[in-house]
Amino acid sequence: MKRIRRGFTLVEVSLFLAITAAIFVSIAVGTQNSIFQQRYNDAVQNFAEFLRSVYSQVMNVQSEGNGRSGYAIYGKLVNFEDDNGNNKITTYNVIGKVAEDDLSNGNVLDRLKSLEADVVLEKDGKYEPVGFVENYRPRWASQIQTTKGWDAVPAGSYEVFTGALLVVRHPSSGTVYTFSSDKSVDVDSYIESLTNGFDTGGTLIAANIGNFSADGVDFCVNPNGAERSTLRRDIRIVAGARNATGVEIIADDENWIGEGANRKNIGDRCE
Repeated sequence: MKRIRRGFTLVEVSLFLAITAAIFVSIAVGTQNSIFQQRYNDAVQNFAEFLRSVYSQVMNVQSEGNGRSGYAIYGKLVNFEDDNGNNKITTYNVIGKVAEDDLSNGNVLDRLKSLEADVVLEKDGKYEPVGFVENYRPRWASQIQTTKGWDAVPAGSYEVFTGALLVVRHPSSGTVYTFSSDKSVDVDSYIESLTNGFDTGGTLIAANIGNFSADGVDFCVNPNGAERSTLRRDIRIVAGARNATGVEIIADDENWIGEGANRKNIGDRCE
């Protein structure tokens, strides 16, 4: 008796293709989400390490060959500017005259002011930042923002973080201090004023010293750049930070207080 060979029906083939496509889409979406999460974690960790590296450089000062024996490097100025909706983050050396041994162990900002601390010096008739200037760019198109939410002014957007950090060693004790300001320091305009012989009202540090405080500061890292996001991560420099341990990545579920309807998170300020 002749055996009849039977193939797959159109319904079976369609069902197989549909299942295969569903599996492929599931794998692709899962892979894409995994890549996004890895990139976001990398952006958060990289920014935190950038901030920690500032403390490392302040505590382990190396000569940058400026050829000025009467000067010493006392720390770093980290400037945060809004460049047409993008982060412009620049790190400068803070340099000043060498402290005399008999000077008192007074307020670090006052001491730096008395030592004419600055980030710009004159060399061969030109005014320029001292030594190596570092430009930092957030990883994977993420953005460093303030703690203001999506509905802050202007409504329907986040606010790019602007301001400045001053991480400096005391000229006498060597103790590291951290100060923050919600105002960026206009280094370019300062250099232009010096070049044109205008009165700048003292050094750049002296002119901006009143804007700095010892308060802590929170940065919100948004993986979606300027777009709305529920994943903004809080990176905090705690008040009174003396070293890299003062840079903290705040967990999403950290510092919950209260019960029931009164339960709230006081740790993450980027929600």
